[in-house]
Amino acid sequence: MGLFASLLFVAASVAAPSPHSAAALGSVVERGVFSTELTEFPRFVRDNRREFRELDWSTDYCSAPFVGNTGRSFNFRLPCQRHDFAYRNLKILGAFNEENRKRADDRFLADMKSTCAPRVVTQRYNCYLWADTFYAAVRVFAG
Repeated sequence: MGLFASLLFVAASVAAPSPHSAAALGSVVERGVFSTELTEFPRFVRDNRREFRELDWSTDYCSAPFVGNTGRSFNFRLPCQRHDFAYRNLKILGAFNEENRKRADDRFLADMKSTCAPRVVTQRYNCYLWADTFYAAVRVFAG
């Protein structure tokens, strides 16, 4: 069952009274995480955060101890922001299950690798290694 279908059944799980239905909120999360190009995500946030105040738009840009979200060969700040948006809002909507968590984590990996692709060859492969490391960490420790 996909995220949108899951959300049709969780209208009661949105804690505060909301001018938007759970399905509408789920649609925003689905669009932001899975349909919006990564480079367009900051604009998606700007365009939607005022209208959809029920959603959690906060981020810590990956809480990777010791490493952070940027390094000499990588910058995962934007992928981390989108991943935070996915996790936080799946939880708010009562749709944080293994299937949706895996979808969000897979998007996170694809987003990180998309930031690696344009790098020079000497940085690109290190960037891919860091992406795989971050992905493995969220699969094991996050959630």
